[in-house]
Amino acid sequence: MSIDWNKIRNNYQLLNQRTYFNTASFGAMSNQTVQVQKDCLESWQNEGNRLNERTNEAAQRIRREVLEMTNAKNHSVAIVSDVSTTMNQFAEVLKDKRKIALLKTDYPATSTPWMARGFEIEWIERKKFNFELSDIEAALIKGAEVLVLSWVMYNSGARLDLKLIGELCKKHQVMFIVDATQGLVANPLDLSETHVDIVLASAFKWMLGGYGISIAIASDEFVSNHNLPFAGQNTIIDNERDVEAEDNYRQGIERLELGHFKIQQVLALENSLMELKDIGYDNIQKRTTKLRDMLRSSLEKSGVEVITPEQASSSIIMIEGTSERLSDFESANIDFTFRQGLVRLGIYFYNNEEDIERLIQALK
Repeated sequence: MSIDWNKIRNNYQLLNQRTYFNTASFGAMSNQTVQVQKDCLESWQNEGNRLNERTNEAAQRIRREVLEMTNAKNHSVAIVSDVSTTMNQFAEVLKDKRKIALLKTDYPATSTPWMARGFEIEWIERKKFNFELSDIEAALIKGAEVLVLSWVMYNSGARLDLKLIGELCKKHQVMFIVDATQGLVANPLDLSETHVDIVLASAFKWMLGGYGISIAIASDEFVSNHNLPFAGQNTIIDNERDVEAEDNYRQGIERLELGHFKIQQVLALENSLMELKDIGYDNIQKRTTKLRDMLRSSLEKSGVEVITPEQASSSIIMIEGTSERLSDFESANIDFTFRQGLVRLGIYFYNNEEDIERLIQALK
């Protein structure tokens, strides 16, 4: 069945306002996802909060969908606020570990929680905007007990091979934690074939769910071997029972869900994921890859050097950010990110060939 991508694009108002290449910073929210949040506010305004039961159902649906999306057979999911907070929680859980392997220039959410707690860090150097498997393995051999990294580099667009890295971690008995914020949905992830202990991902980029909500996936092996010493209102199973009853606490990764659900965000993410599922994750990934390759080819034909490694490319393309180029893009109403002297272009299924052509024309 053919897909009407123009019809889908029209559901994302931001795409009709600007030439949008900034999903790596913030994913466009669909008309219905925004409406869900508006309806929530109106419900509170007119009726008070009568959405708790509906939100619990939505949360369970999100958990099921994330497991299905990642083909996770022996995992569980928690709905959390953001990756940085959750990474700090895992750093607390693993405080008995001695040495952590981190990638130099990786996103701060992956590194700062471990640095702030005084872990010994084995730094892995970047080479030509990417990281080599041999360098990663060398860090593991040197005694790293935990490897923490981003799946897709926010500042280069390089996508790491999680399957191969996971095999190295399994071989050397190293715990593997991944921030998949810049990769999940835009790229396929099969956790039944990939050895990862923890996967974290914020929903405001490629999941198109808006701010304030993220997901955490944990392997059953991790959950069974590690106590999560966190508790709050939401970790109590039955509020009518005494909190001193040890069997009245939710277990496993859901211990990270401490307080009341952020109702707007949960309902919005549920809607967004269902829309993405209806389009089809495979269709989204094929369409994104096609447009990414078209963008890369068009840039190179125009004499623009692409910084992102071709053999490890994601849905992010990086080019040099000259002052003239920045000015030309802004004049052409093109939305992008400027980081560390580079222009970051994030392309997604809701972009089209005309977006690419407008960008190329702006370069001329």
